[in-house]
Amino acid sequence: MTAVAGFRTVALACLTHLQSNEHGLCESDNPEFVHQARVAIRRLRSAIRVWKPSLPQEFVASFDPLWQALARQLGETRNWDVFLAETLPSILLAFPEGDEIIRLSQYARKRCVVNRTAARVALKSVDYSRLLLEFAAAVLALPEGKARRLEAFAPRCLDKRAAQVGQLAAEAAGGDAPARHRLRVAYKRLRYALEFFAPLFPGDSLRNYHQSASGLQEMLGRLNDLAVAGELTAEALPGSQGEALCCWLAGQTERLLPELEALLGDFHLQAAPWRTQ
Repeated sequence: MTAVAGFRTVALACLTHLQSNEHGLCESDNPEFVHQARVAIRRLRSAIRVWKPSLPQEFVASFDPLWQALARQLGETRNWDVFLAETLPSILLAFPEGDEIIRLSQYARKRCVVNRTAARVALKSVDYSRLLLEFAAAVLALPEGKARRLEAFAPRCLDKRAAQVGQLAAEAAGGDAPARHRLRVAYKRLRYALEFFAPLFPGDSLRNYHQSASGLQEMLGRLNDLAVAGELTAEALPGSQGEALCCWLAGQTERLLPELEALLGDFHLQAAPWRTQ
């Protein structure tokens, strides 16, 4: 299989994933539909980045900004869904009383409704339908040209992403929330690339790599949720109103940092499965 054929397979699978969640997102308040639609777009944009050297420049320039805009819309919806369903209950346990808590809860529920409505409008729009049709047609029409074999293309892509993770891990270990966010983004890109190329690397090495990475992924997700919760709390309760809550969220983050450091250490001990064949 050529590199371009590999991209075509992955991109069409991402479209299927996205479209399988359209109806649920538009007709149900279950936050999982938003989550899965967002994951599909994130995977699709990661695939575009991975295969960018093998794709026509005009293809990337035309479609990536459009997917980015839709991802941003769903991301805002997802942030408030997570805050309302997962973070707010923990805040309520720590601060069971107070006018600030009531205002925060009301604001979060309002933002969930507003953002979900906006996401539904986006997915019901003519622009979205046009994007699906034009992107699918462009993917099917991609020229093979002198595209490299996927087996030769994959290791270089994975080396690049693993190097980015290694560099950002050193910064994140003693860094701030933005540094940890950059690490999380880089790690997700590495993980998605590994999933794209997984059939090329059978055996225990890939499984062990994923097992080590799963704990790191969960921890980075928890830390990101806390960072986003701080931003959303400051938005809902500006100034000194939300100061105590933001300090509590920062304290929860500090408690998790030693565990993050240990998980990073374990992850670095794992051999790269694409270099152990």
